[in-house]
Amino acid sequence: MDSYFGYIEQIDDGGWLTIKFDDGLIWSLPEYTQVHVKSSNGRETFEVLEGRFFGKKASVKKKGWRWDQWDIDRSYFEEEVHLKEGCIHTDAAQLRFYKKSKILEVTGLGSFKAMTDPKNPIPDGTYDIELPYKPHKSSFRYEARANYYRTWFRVGNSGDRFLHCGNISAGCLTVTDIDKWDAIYKHLIISRNDFNSIGTVKVLNL
Repeated sequence: MDSYFGYIEQIDDGGWLTIKFDDGLIWSLPEYTQVHVKSSNGRETFEVLEGRFFGKKASVKKKGWRWDQWDIDRSYFEEEVHLKEGCIHTDAAQLRFYKKSKILEVTGLGSFKAMTDPKNPIPDGTYDIELPYKPHKSSFRYEARANYYRTWFRVGNSGDRFLHCGNISAGCLTVTDIDKWDAIYKHLIISRNDFNSIGTVKVLNL
């Protein structure tokens, strides 16, 4: 098969595909990450074109045959030309977080309950929201309420403040509307500002 540009397809396992980098590192990449597929035999080899691992080469074993699943190419990737309008990504997401009101507004989606730690709040300002780079573990289990609870988006380009769902905050932007997290996730995961971020959030002390 000729090489092609495409995206990691929708992944049932919480949105993450486990792959192997050429240096031997076993990692997980989020669905809808743009890639350049180089070959597709028993293993598919590809180059990552977005996020923290931009430019790294990796591979993944092709799917096995399943009687209940029609996937004739057994690939984890969707070729760009087969997608509607050639690209599944949308424009940059725009968010506003009101700390005192405990409200997160997502343009085009709605308003949601959210919080930050009052003893360690996110400072006012406008921040990039990065593409997720690994599934996060949590001391609380939310899978019954949010399939994508393991996906956290880093706020800013350094540090350890994230946008995620949950009931507590250690300085992150925490969406406490846990039942609505999947809708927020689906909006953000296909949004793009550039190869490393999905949009911005403006933090206001209101």
